Amino acid sequence: MKNQKYLMLSLLLIGGTVMGQNARFSQMGSAPIQFNPALTGRFDGKARLSGLLSFQQTDAAKMNHQNVSLDVKLGNYRSSGDVETSNAGSNASSSKMQDERDEIQKKKRSLGYWGVGLNYYHYGYTKSPLDASFMSASLARHFYNKSNKFYGFGVQATYAQGKLDESKGLAYDREISGGTFPYPRKPQAAIKSDQNYVDFNVGGYYGMVTDAVMFEIGGSMAHLFYPKNDLYKTDNETKLRHRISAHSVLRLHLNPKWGIVQKNIYWQEGLYYRSQSLYPKDSTDREIVAFWSGLEFYKVNPAKNINVNFGFYTRSFRTLMPCLNINLGKYANVRYSYEMPINSSKFKAYTAKRNEIALILTHKRYTSPGTQFYRKVNFW
Repeated sequence: MKNQKYLMLSLLLIGGTVMGQNARFSQMGSAPIQFNPALTGRFDGKARLSGLLSFQQTDAAKMNHQNVSLDVKLGNYRSSGDVETSNAGSNASSSKMQDERDEIQKKKRSLGYWGVGLNYYHYGYTKSPLDASFMSASLARHFYNKSNKFYGFGVQATYAQGKLDESKGLAYDREISGGTFPYPRKPQAAIKSDQNYVDFNVGGYYGMVTDAVMFEIGGSMAHLFYPKNDLYKTDNETKLRHRISAHSVLRLHLNPKWGIVQKNIYWQEGLYYRSQSLYPKDSTDREIVAFWSGLEFYKVNPAKNINVNFGFYTRSFRTLMPCLNINLGKYANVRYSYEMPINSSKFKAYTAKRNEIALILTHKRYTSPGTQFYRKVNFW
């Protein structure tokens, strides 16, 4: 147990040296397909419908963000710990569970399933000159073998459309913008323009689970072929650089009543691996970096179908994000968070306040989040 606590503390401190800001969600875990396509289908159940609303505000501007996703599993799927428990006393159910365990334990055979998903993301505001929409389709393959290890890979195609209309107003703050379409700091004379591009992303993850600990790491890369994203259409060389993200999930045993899930998500935009110059011409999106880190506390084997869990997150240790996680049996999950800057007078890049609410509906889920907590692998 002592070593596990040291590991959790080390993961939290990794983000201490990461600087910069990023305007996307406080609840990154409520929109996993957006930052890693390999997480398509990484949940307990057959189908999942997720909606996330984010209301963001600084002294200079406001911006609203919406994200909706649907992902479905295909094939014979099973994840460690996510087995039926409500009818465990019946012979039919017990036989089914035994068959599934026997299938997992077959030697020299790697099992898994496919996940397919759709994701829609939009940001904009009535008095802001810039808004954008992103429609994505993703495909992932998940594997688990006879041991306690699991891994997966995913690909994603995205169609992005950005619109610039300075006649709507000039209230804009890069900190709460959704990014990818650059907008200069000094607006020009009532310009209207639009731009679209097709984008491709890839990702993967690897993990293992025991009763004492579950650990998962993963990463992804977006904008593989440098799509053009210049809204002014004045420079044929202006292209969108790579974006990388990395994540880790650590589940630990706290006490007989509560368990801990610790998550880290790292995000960086503006990477040119084969640039001819140290500072390329399209430098408006250079070095956008963010690091989410925090803890979630779950009731272990809750006695009621409706229960409330809670957690605390931070963005590069410059903000605080308390959150509530309300589970309504095996079917619905409501998440609310509020992000506030810790010291905005000192850290100028972190001044936004964010109210976010997410609703996640799941079809054919096996267990509620706290049930069989120390066997689970799915915490998205």
